Parts: sequence; structure tokens; C-alpha cells
Amino acid sequence: MEEMIAEGLIGNAPDPFGWYSTESLPYGYSLDAPDSETGWAELRILDRASGVVMRCAIGLHIFISDLAGRPALGRMAERVALRTEGWVFVEFHALPSAGLLGHLEKAGRCIRIEDCVHLDAPAMAAWNAHPHFHVVK
Repeated sequence: MEEMIAEGLIGNAPDPFGWYSTESLPYGYSLDAPDSETGWAELRILDRASGVVMRCAIGLHIFISDLAGRPALGRMAERVALRTEGWVFVEFHALPSAGLLGHLEKAGRCIRIEDCVHLDAPAMAAWNAHPHFHVVK
């Protein structure tokens, strides 16, 4: 909730998980059961690569496909990852280039699994600042 407030979002009184930007873009978050979105096989790969036990517990969402809302979502994900020492799951439009992966790996930790990556907070900051930044899941 603090990150929603820091981003300037306004809470929706009837729904404590619903928030709106000043442009009326709908955002939300969820506290999910561990591993609700990421399968065990993928988590084991992440565990080995990161050296820590991974789980999926916090979901940040923008509820419409308006690209204008994606940067705020990325910034919130970065700050949550920093505060929790967590990782951000990023899904790309297409396979990421070696150059992009190298850029993210230089900035922080980046674990690639197929066409997606898991980024720590410094790598997420680099992705947020990258000129090809797009959808964050």
C-alpha cells in the first residue's frame, strides 16, 4: 500500500486492493498463496540460480491495457523488490536480445527462463530506465 501511495495512487474505499491513478487508470495488488503463479519446476531453477528459496506471493496489476500505466507499475515493482529483497517477473514482447540481457545483468541479477526474466531490484531499475521498457507482469 505504501508503494501505491508513493506513486500518487488513490485508494478505492470499497475495495482495499483497488487503486486509481490521477488519470483514472485502475491498479491493484494481491497477496497470493506462495507459488500461486510460478510453477515448482521454474522455482527450482530460480532457487539454484539465485541461491535463495523463491516463491510468488505479491502480485501488482494494472487492470487495463493502457501502456501509460506500465511505467508506474514497473517503478512500484522495483520498490517492492528493493524493500522485500525480492525479484520481479518480467515478460517480454519477444525474446530479449543478448545486449538487453547483458545490460540487465551488469546492473543487478537477471535470471532468464525462456522469453521471461526474473530481476532483482537493481536490474529492475535498469529495465525501468531502458528505452525499450514495456510490459511488466
